[in-house]
Amino acid sequence: MCTRGWKQARLAATAGAATMGLLLVACGNDAKPTGGDATTTPVSTETPSATPTATPSSTPSTSSTPSTGPTQTLGRATPTPTRTAPAATPTPIKRLVTSILLTGTEVAKADPNRHWEATSGSASTPICGRFSTRGDSVAGSLSRNFSNGLDASGGQWLTRYKDPAAAKAAYESIVTTIKSCKAARPAPTHARKLTENRTIVLGDATSILRWYDYPLPSDPGSEDGGFPYAVTLDGTVVSVIAFRETGRGVKPANFERIARSAAAHLG
Repeated sequence: MCTRGWKQARLAATAGAATMGLLLVACGNDAKPTGGDATTTPVSTETPSATPTATPSSTPSTSSTPSTGPTQTLGRATPTPTRTAPAATPTPIKRLVTSILLTGTEVAKADPNRHWEATSGSASTPICGRFSTRGDSVAGSLSRNFSNGLDASGGQWLTRYKDPAAAKAAYESIVTTIKSCKAARPAPTHARKLTENRTIVLGDATSILRWYDYPLPSDPGSEDGGFPYAVTLDGTVVSVIAFRETGRGVKPANFERIARSAAAHLG
């Protein structure tokens, strides 16, 4: 009986020890292993990203205050605003009134002692024809005739155009017509030559030309004749002065004074 009791007590003690061991092992699983044969795999708490969160810029940024000149963003130029040019002021269209025509008194003053005066009626067509006094698309015209009562006459023709470009084209056409002067050929006993062809600073443009008709040796007693022209462009108006007379005509210096007097009315 004593022997059986001892065995039961020993079995109970052994069972208690085993139970305590199991409890210790269960509690020990909550702590990190400190050694022995146990192996662990480390676990990262960060999930790696496939795309970097920040890419370093290859172009340095600037924080300088922009100047008053054109602004540029690094890597792309900002176009400078285009300034619109002010609209050109249109050339005023002159009205053709008789007060802007050359007067007989002015002609007499420029070519003294010749008894020039203005006469009634329209000016006669000059030697180089109608188109030596006007261009195409004329918007208005005026003329005045002059005479010395003897062997000389002349006139002024004013023509107006819709704009300065049309007036310039008319001026160039008139000068070309005078230079060729095909409207009237000299008599068979005469020849003709251009003895004056020059420009002067007057108005927008001024050309002075002079044709001279002279007898051939086969007709020595025939008279010669002078035919000076002055053509002035001023804005939308073209002025033509043309004279004719026996001999060589109005002296070049006096004729230029007539041209300047006429241009003074246009400005």
